Amino acid sequence: MCFSTISKNVINIVSYAVIILLIAGFSSLFQKPILYDFVKDIAYFTKPIIALIAGYLLAKKIRDFSSFLRTFIYVVSLLSVLHIFKIFLSVDFSNASVAEIRAIGGISNLSEVIALTIIFASFRIQFLDVFKNRLLKKVVLGIIFFSFFLYFSRTMFVSLGLFLLAIFGYLKITSKGLKYGFLALIIFSLFYVYLYSSNFEREKPGLESFLYKLKIAPSEIFTPIRTVDPNNHAYLWDHWRAYEATLAIDQINTPITFFIGKGLGALVDLKFKVYLGDSEMRYIPIIHNGYVLVFFKTGIIGFFIYLLFLVNMYLFAYVEISSEKSKIINNLISGFGVYFFFSSLIISGIYNNEDFYMFFVGALLFFRNENKINLIEE
Repeated sequence: MCFSTISKNVINIVSYAVIILLIAGFSSLFQKPILYDFVKDIAYFTKPIIALIAGYLLAKKIRDFSSFLRTFIYVVSLLSVLHIFKIFLSVDFSNASVAEIRAIGGISNLSEVIALTIIFASFRIQFLDVFKNRLLKKVVLGIIFFSFFLYFSRTMFVSLGLFLLAIFGYLKITSKGLKYGFLALIIFSLFYVYLYSSNFEREKPGLESFLYKLKIAPSEIFTPIRTVDPNNHAYLWDHWRAYEATLAIDQINTPITFFIGKGLGALVDLKFKVYLGDSEMRYIPIIHNGYVLVFFKTGIIGFFIYLLFLVNMYLFAYVEISSEKSKIINNLISGFGVYFFFSSLIISGIYNNEDFYMFFVGALLFFRNENKINLIEE
């Protein structure tokens, strides 16, 4: 691949992920990783790099932003229909819990978040509107939103709010941005006052178990947990993210690992075996907290490079440009930066295997650059 065909913005963003990968590779020289785990980590840490470049090159082949969005939204709407049918054909709603619905239908589909953001925003931003028929637009919106709701995903609900704020420029530190941010904070705080004042049960059918998961979300992420009873499954899963993150931090116990981490192939010792997916495991290569994951593999140096990567993406919203199209695309890229700040706490950030967002960022970087070129030509 010829790097002259890739914009400087892509190379700039990719360089952060490449440096993190190189640090992880270097630090693994001081450890003795198993070859399988080493190769597996290479795949984890190269995935966002490959995804971003692939998104950029595909967008370059398509070239038309409206065609790209239209194809994306129709594909997402088809997946949403399949998701809805799968749930209604398999779930007994008379006594089904949220956990059972998610076990059948899946735990999330982040593509729906972006599709909903674009459709909602298109009511105010004309060039985002890919539908000629208003009725079709409302039908597609209804289908995707219904499927979105049936995932009962905390991450998806928060992400949709973040992207809607981002696309309209309200995540920028301006008087208007601060006003909307403060309003969102008040609503969020009042909602959690309600949650903490209510007694929800974990295994109750319907929405109650979902509200229970929302209630425990902060402690699930931030409360340090070093010892758990492996037989108490409810407590274990309610504090799993905090538990694995705490153990990973505790296992960085030498000066060299503090600065450059344990490298590719390093595994977090959970202290006991637990079923994750289809396998019983004690040592795991990836944890939910992306910040701690990067710190564990690359130390404090890699951790700060990761933060710089996120800040760099967020700052796209502050680029001064006259074109509305480029401004909206910059806002979206900035929104992805804020989203990764959030998702790095709960689903590994850019290193989440199921996250296609770096691919979408790559596409946006092309269309942003292409629009600037068109403006210059005009």
